[in-house]
Amino acid sequence: MFDMSLNSINFRFKRFHISSKITVCICIIAMFLLFFSGPVSAKELQVGVSPLMLDLGTLKKGESVVGSFFIVTSSQDEIVVRLKSTRSNFDFFKKPENLKIVNYVSEEDSSKWVFFPENPYVLEPTDDVLNTKAGTISDWKRVNFVLNVPDDAEPCNHAFKIEPTPYAAKEDGNSVNIIAMVAITVKFIVEGGCEVSGDILDIMQDTSSNYVDLNVYFKNAGTATVSAFSPDVQLFYENGTLLDETMSGTVYTTPGDISVLKARFNANKVLPGNYLVNASVIYGANTTAKQVPIIIEKPEIINIVTTGSTTSVGEKSNIYLLFILILIVAYLIYKREDKR
Repeated sequence: MFDMSLNSINFRFKRFHISSKITVCICIIAMFLLFFSGPVSAKELQVGVSPLMLDLGTLKKGESVVGSFFIVTSSQDEIVVRLKSTRSNFDFFKKPENLKIVNYVSEEDSSKWVFFPENPYVLEPTDDVLNTKAGTISDWKRVNFVLNVPDDAEPCNHAFKIEPTPYAAKEDGNSVNIIAMVAITVKFIVEGGCEVSGDILDIMQDTSSNYVDLNVYFKNAGTATVSAFSPDVQLFYENGTLLDETMSGTVYTTPGDISVLKARFNANKVLPGNYLVNASVIYGANTTAKQVPIIIEKPEIINIVTTGSTTSVGEKSNIYLLFILILIVAYLIYKREDKR
């Protein structure tokens, strides 16, 4: 009976011993999470740009021009600003001040024509004062870029964006919150005749799809690249009753090219048979529409062979290493407890 009591005590001790090891491991993981998610002191750096829109005027094909803007800050810390040029959105030309030229716009990606002689830029504290129409600006830096207009540039109004991304130049152990800088829009005109025109050639079913996919074939009949999309593809019964409607994605179409705008319908809702399809296409500030009779066929079942996806370690590698370190520490504590 005494032996049984000892065994019972020993069993309870082992259970307590194991529980203590688990508790230690949980505490280590909790400390790890608190270390990375806990609040830290942070400071904020104010950074801005001027102006928000820059007009380079009328340029010739093959011409190069230097543009400039200002990066300003009220901080006494050194700040690094990296610049990136991107394609402008057509909504820029829909603004009231651009309505006179909205029908003469090329959506060619002119951001590829931009070169930054110095990138990134370093903003250092300075006592210089810049006088502008809006007032005086201190702690500023002029940023220059070069626009090289290619010989085959499309003659129309163009626009691109310059996105400045600021970073703290020095790390002092505290987190830094930097106010995101607004992108600068740069517009200009490439001289020459500009024509924006387009037509819907036909609307047909893509029978190689598992779905009821309708292809709207749009041709760019002008001299300027346009972004084309169909906001309203409607499918009617032969008697004119609307069955379903959907929209397509956006495709950039160069002069003379034909783009396919795909509109997908529910295969369970649209049965094989005769229908009418009506589609409208918006390109730039213009719209064109077409209605055609169409025979919907049963979609084919396509067998897709997939390969195993590979996972890139990338940014997760540091996290994996930290967890491995936690496991090693937990194992060492476990072994040390066993020797006692």
